[in-house]
Amino acid sequence: MNPGDLIQSRYRLVRLLGAGASGSVWSAKNELIDRDVALKIMRPDVAEDAVALQRFFNEAKASGRVRSPSIVEILDLGQAEDGSPFLVFELLEGEGLDEMLRREGIISAELALELLVGVAKALEQAHAHGIIHRDLKPANLFITKSNAGTPIAKILDFGISKVFDTGHNFTLTRTGTVVGSPAYMSPEQAAGREDIDGRADVWSLGVVLYEALTGTLPHQAANYNALMVRILTQDSDPVMTRKPDLPPSICAIVDACLKRERDERTSNAATLAKQMDGALREMKAMRFRSLGRRAADRTPGAIQQRSTDFAPDSSGGQANGASRSLSTRGVALVAAGAGFALGMLLLLVVVLVLGGKR
Repeated sequence: MNPGDLIQSRYRLVRLLGAGASGSVWSAKNELIDRDVALKIMRPDVAEDAVALQRFFNEAKASGRVRSPSIVEILDLGQAEDGSPFLVFELLEGEGLDEMLRREGIISAELALELLVGVAKALEQAHAHGIIHRDLKPANLFITKSNAGTPIAKILDFGISKVFDTGHNFTLTRTGTVVGSPAYMSPEQAAGREDIDGRADVWSLGVVLYEALTGTLPHQAANYNALMVRILTQDSDPVMTRKPDLPPSICAIVDACLKRERDERTSNAATLAKQMDGALREMKAMRFRSLGRRAADRTPGAIQQRSTDFAPDSSGGQANGASRSLSTRGVALVAAGAGFALGMLLLLVVVLVLGGKR
């Protein structure tokens, strides 16, 4: 494939966005409707592998079944002239969460919630349609802008998702086969269990949150086997031990996602989304209150009020706000009256002196 190639008489390849062992991703233009899109093209030799081909079509099925602003939209499915299967997606501008974290190290708790609460809501919809992602990680979350201009994370790559249909189970593993990315894998995935459910995605999203907030992973080891053992046998360090200044409500949400026993874990993505939404609203309200206090502190009235806040009353204590305010105004009025009287007296003296000279 080369820039300028025309696929199925309508998709003109523009530039290569990325390539891997199984294929490539291109930016392209649908010349029939003048729309920019992304094409994910599988290599023909890889397509000869029935499991790999099923995963490719599984991604189309999973992405097409669930409509959510936090899931990349699939637009078309087809086969190129050389036999290569391809998927057509919306073309996104932005970067992967993995790239963001490599650059920033960590992100604020508010931004992390703002980005990932939509992911939790998208998982809620996917799970309701019988789809378990099983490979959530920063590299599969793309940060772009919503129609309103706010940052949003979109889930990519449902290639190893578990899709249930009436009479069919498109699970792309054999008994005991481990799938997923090791550091983000739930204990039940690490154990190779077949009865994977939505709580595996809850765990993985918890790991992503943990990493985004602390810059570290909850489980790390020298090699793959040691990492699997650690995930299966050891509890995660509480997130607050890695980042003590995090709000307790955020820490509780993350730690609940990372319970090794899934019956003790946050029960589903819907509950997780609700908790994240609540914590996000609370953080925004606190920020607005703080901004309001700082704005009030900068006004002249606030400055004058602060100057009287610590004036002692006649008993040697602190006067209340109303008394202080009235007392201050009273002193000002008395001073103004005395000034007026003195001015009148001086004027009278001048008049008398002038009159005497005449």
